[in-house]
Amino acid sequence: MASPQLSVLIVTFNTRDLLLQCLQSVFSDAKRSGRTYRVIVVDNASTDGTAAAVRAAHPSIELIENPTNVGIAVALNQGLHACADSTHVLIMNSDIKVLPGTMGPMLDYLDAHAQVAGVSVQLVNPDGSPQKFRTSYGPVLFPERFDRIFRLRFFGTTFHLGRRALYNEDQVGGFDENYFFFNEDLDWSIRAVRRGLIFHYLPNLPVVHYVGQGRVQNRYRIMSELYPANLYLYTKFYGRFIASLVHLAQQIELSLRLAILRFRAQENSSEAEAYRAAIEKQRRFLSKVH
Repeated sequence: MASPQLSVLIVTFNTRDLLLQCLQSVFSDAKRSGRTYRVIVVDNASTDGTAAAVRAAHPSIELIENPTNVGIAVALNQGLHACADSTHVLIMNSDIKVLPGTMGPMLDYLDAHAQVAGVSVQLVNPDGSPQKFRTSYGPVLFPERFDRIFRLRFFGTTFHLGRRALYNEDQVGGFDENYFFFNEDLDWSIRAVRRGLIFHYLPNLPVVHYVGQGRVQNRYRIMSELYPANLYLYTKFYGRFIASLVHLAQQIELSLRLAILRFRAQENSSEAEAYRAAIEKQRRFLSKVH
């Protein structure tokens, strides 16, 4: 059997109903694209019946079931390994609904522009209003116009189509598995741009993003992991001094958040516990790098 031209890769955790809607939209639009394709779902130990529902609704899907929640970076690398023979890979959240006529033009654009490594499109709310989303890992002096093509400096994991070879070790490589949820795509984008790779935003191809729904089930662990993940990223790319400044700023922020929760008599809440865990994880991280 010939290798598929397109692989669609989705990582999920306890988003069964959103995932089923997402998959229905993916299959519908992938058929319109006229390309051969496969769909890969990596389930990070969901407890809401996700795996059984996917098998029942879409038995052709390649389903990877992790016994524990290994985080987004590890799960994405599992999916990328499973589609190593594909020409293109579309990485997307389970809280995305693909609108008709989206994937075909994205693939056509990459076919017509060999110098472009990947493309992204507009994210919109369920009511059709545009969402703000990141286009660069650095400062942006002038806002981009989303009615035209422009060059991206951030290639995230919400809904992005790229050439599969980008994730090979002789190019950018896979995602850094030191990240649990946030910053894995920021890390990858920095590496990609430093290699001189070009990514484009394509207008007039919106997809619906039910923002935040993909992480709401694991909110407090994600909160506790974010702050040390920031320190790891700044240490890796910008050095210990900058990371120390980031640590100071984050310590002040976390202390203020905890003070507010104490004032509200919520010092024993899950949110407060997450912030205390973040402080301790920051301390442990810095003790290893200093």
